[in-house]
Amino acid sequence: MTVPEGIYSALNPNPPVVVAVLLMGMATVLLPRKYALFPLFTVAAYVTLGQYVVIATANFTMVRILIVFGIARAAIRGDWGSVSPNGLDKAVIAWAVSSIITYTLLWQTGHAFVNRIGMCFDTAGVYLVCRLYCNDADDINRILRLCVVLLMSLAIAMIIEFRTGKNLFSFLGGVPLESEVRYGRVRCQGSFRHPILMGTFGATMVPLIVSLWWKSGGTRVLAVLGTLSCIIIVACAGSSGALMATAYGTIALCAWPLRFRMRIIRWLMVLAIVILQFVMKSPVWYILARLSSLTGGTGWHRAYLIDQAIRYFNEWWLVGTKVTSHWMPTGLLIDPNNTDITNQYLFQGVHGGIITMVLFIVVVALGFAGVGKAVRILEGEEFSNKIVVWAMGSALFAHAISFISVSYFDQIQVFWYFLMAAIAVSLDHARAVEAKGTIEARNIRLGAAFARSARTRPLQS
Repeated sequence: MTVPEGIYSALNPNPPVVVAVLLMGMATVLLPRKYALFPLFTVAAYVTLGQYVVIATANFTMVRILIVFGIARAAIRGDWGSVSPNGLDKAVIAWAVSSIITYTLLWQTGHAFVNRIGMCFDTAGVYLVCRLYCNDADDINRILRLCVVLLMSLAIAMIIEFRTGKNLFSFLGGVPLESEVRYGRVRCQGSFRHPILMGTFGATMVPLIVSLWWKSGGTRVLAVLGTLSCIIIVACAGSSGALMATAYGTIALCAWPLRFRMRIIRWLMVLAIVILQFVMKSPVWYILARLSSLTGGTGWHRAYLIDQAIRYFNEWWLVGTKVTSHWMPTGLLIDPNNTDITNQYLFQGVHGGIITMVLFIVVVALGFAGVGKAVRILEGEEFSNKIVVWAMGSALFAHAISFISVSYFDQIQVFWYFLMAAIAVSLDHARAVEAKGTIEARNIRLGAAFARSARTRPLQS
């Protein structure tokens, strides 16, 4: 089979890339524990999921290979005992199990079972590896510093792609050489499989990178360079959804002074949605169409998709559905039986029914709850530790809003599940601080009681 010049396809993986990934896998096993995740994030940033190798009839993307090495390291070095599962961990497991069961019941084939096992291995596998090797605030800070370096190089590549219309990552494989052009404007995708996902990646990293400003050790320069790189990536991607996600994450980060009034803010948001529902002639989700008329994009498609999902609820609520082409006026060229489900929440429902969709929402909700609880417990800690946790919640908010207009299907999932793992780590740390404070308070009370007893004993005699 002939490979086009400068391009490698999924069926023709780039041999140097495969060799480099295998070397990265060896590094995952051999590097000190604190650097064990560096190869995974490097590969996720630069190598698209569009390439894979076939091993024993199973497709292994480059990220999946790194996950295997990460799990192998844990097995060889006995790192399994470093994590005690919490509620968020259990919710991720429940979502993964539900995805496998419902999808298999929908298609009733062995291929469907293997396909869903692979999907959950990619997602839950990333979460597991991040939980194993990201154990405290120092580990999170180390990963964020690495992300700055990755973002800077991606931003440079995006600028070149924007100016030339040629994707530099095409020689690595899995992405086209010619950049997408819409309304005469180049939309850059870099190493990601779509410009929207590339832009969303940059947008959702903004709060996390900004939080480095308050860390010690010269991270202010990294914070500035990283944030600038994120903005460049968002701008070059040409995605209105990514632009809005940047705004949502930034607003959430700036809401730090209101952190103890979030319950009121949530109820005000619910009240605003109810009022909009009564005021608008169309359902409230058509606000997406109104916003897209200001920022550009295809907001009407997103809103109409929600309409149709509600209309055809009876088709997908149990275990999902095989056909959605009749939902929308447009379909997918690669799959005539289905339309483009540009909504992560609905994507879960279409491929796994209402149970899988609800469990995914539970994962997101527990992420927000974990951030809120960790921030409250850590109130007496240094500001730099608290703001990083708050930045995680801000990034989560940007993701949660982005899910309404895009479904994740490439390496952005690595950074999404790292975020969820980091929130779980922060919650564990906060609970440890709380437990330590409780023990110290109890010891102080016992000491005071013993002192009182010692003073009164001579009098009693």
